[in-house]
Amino acid sequence: MNDAHALRTPRLTLSVPSAADIDAIFAIHSDARTYEHRPELAMKTRDEAVELARAWQENWREKQLGYYVVSTLDGTTVGFTGVRHSEEAGVEVLNLYYRFAPESQGQGYAKEAAAAAIASARERFPQLPVVAIIDPTNEASIALALKLGLRHVPGAGIPDDYEVYQLS
Repeated sequence: MNDAHALRTPRLTLSVPSAADIDAIFAIHSDARTYEHRPELAMKTRDEAVELARAWQENWREKQLGYYVVSTLDGTTVGFTGVRHSEEAGVEVLNLYYRFAPESQGQGYAKEAAAAAIASARERFPQLPVVAIIDPTNEASIALALKLGLRHVPGAGIPDDYEVYQLS
């Protein structure tokens, strides 16, 4: 995968996932602390990380959009964010995703990286709404969505499962 879609912020690089990122994908997605609200979703095997990386790479190949690997300028992977084409309630949307290593949380990396990913996607797909599907008990994820300018869409989710937030 080339880096034609790579982004850079003052403190971070956002790159399209490659096979070299599988260990980081597994480390972050298998860490129970990153799934505090839905522990059953944490990865159990490295093979799951391989499949997730393949799916992310396929999104980039087919749609020229997807989830990024987020690294500090020294090359340390701190998380993942981005948007991908999706369908929500029969409407084509750009689904926002973010998951960051617990050690990197609280430093503004997720907001910085997600804002860059959203801006890039909106330049290329301005007609599509950006949404985030969030567990209603995940206060940190909701707070980040609100900081990014997304607003709760009452009644758009499934009670006790997920809520929908949309960028205004």
